[in-house]
Amino acid sequence: TRQLYTLLKAGVPLLSCLDALMEQGGKNNFRDIVQEIYVSIESGNSFSDALAKQPDVFPKLYISSVRAGEMSGQLDEVLGRLASVLEHEKNTRDKIKSAMRYPIIVVIALVIAFAILITMVVPKFATMFAQMGAQLPLPTQLLIALSKIFQHDLHFIILGIAGIVFAFKKFIKGKKGRLWWDGQKLKLPIFGDLLMKNALSRFSKMFETLNRSGLPILQTLDILAETVGNEKIGQEIKKISLSVQRGEGIATPMKRSDIFPSMVVRMIAIGEQTGSMEDMLETISTHYDLEVDYAIKNMTALIEPLLTVTIGVFILFLALSIFLPMWNIMSVIH
Repeated sequence: TRQLYTLLKAGVPLLSCLDALMEQGGKNNFRDIVQEIYVSIESGNSFSDALAKQPDVFPKLYISSVRAGEMSGQLDEVLGRLASVLEHEKNTRDKIKSAMRYPIIVVIALVIAFAILITMVVPKFATMFAQMGAQLPLPTQLLIALSKIFQHDLHFIILGIAGIVFAFKKFIKGKKGRLWWDGQKLKLPIFGDLLMKNALSRFSKMFETLNRSGLPILQTLDILAETVGNEKIGQEIKKISLSVQRGEGIATPMKRSDIFPSMVVRMIAIGEQTGSMEDMLETISTHYDLEVDYAIKNMTALIEPLLTVTIGVFILFLALSIFLPMWNIMSVIH
């Protein structure tokens, strides 16, 4: 998108731009997609119609913005704004992945270590303690019980977990399930705040892009409801759209919602009153871009101490489970 914007901005015709993208190389799949778009345009279709034939590649937001850009003669500007939105979303995803990489590695290492201990190490200690007739403390009894469960019922545990995961995935694929799960995600400790701020950043960015593209407000709201990335927020946007159809502004139904913060509502109201909606949306998106960065840093700062405490508790539990019976045996011997 960024390359296409640069070429169009330089005055290169659209077909020549696509031809240059194909010659540039890259993944075969990318070249095939660009070639199909090229052929479609050459056959008489518009750029947006050619994109619409690739719904798995280009989302509705992208296609609608391009169509509005074609109608207004501002295709290059629209592509520039779309490129900025897509680049920002990619950067945010990369930051979140980077922040989560260390915790995920630690959790996987803990699970593997625990699995090895209870399947290979603990049974040997259990046999030794049984032969010595040692009185086992509660942590040791729990560890041995877990070891027996994993040794004898591991296949049932795996099947049970797989069944729960399958049922949950099927549930959240449905409309009601997706609505419930997207609402719950926003309430999660640590992660919920980040998801909410990221959704508000995405909402304001897309709203600004579509508004600057010249799309009618109702069409803009319909697209936002489908592409905001959270079904719960999407439902609230649909309610706003219905209110706008009845003659209300945008800020009034937003105020009735429990999703949008008061700051967002006030700035939207100011934008409606002064005719500076795009500027207000840009300010909101900039604010929440910074908030997302802070939330990612705070999440990292919170997760690392939690992991340290978790590892400490894990090691303490194992130490007590193994060494307490040995101390008891030594005391009896002495």
